[in-house]
Amino acid sequence: CVQTGKVIVLDDAYSDPRFHPEVDKLTGFRTRSLITVPIFDEEGGVVGAIQMMNKLKEDGSPGLFDEQDIKLLQLMSSHVGHFLRVAHILP
Repeated sequence: CVQTGKVIVLDDAYSDPRFHPEVDKLTGFRTRSLITVPIFDEEGGVVGAIQMMNKLKEDGSPGLFDEQDIKLLQLMSSHVGHFLRVAHILP
């Protein structure tokens, strides 16, 4: 995501070679699904990423991230990029 500027959605993190399960092994946590979106600067360069994991359905069972989740996280990402500029963390 940071290298390409593209959204990444993994329905099964362990089946994707980009996922590194070391933190899960150390903590006992189990990552199932992931969504990662880039944070852009004003020139369109990627300066970071925001990630959510393990979506749950309303009944508490495991769910999968969808287009609505992507749009929500992209909106959050645009605000983070703006706040990084306002706080003078980014030029």
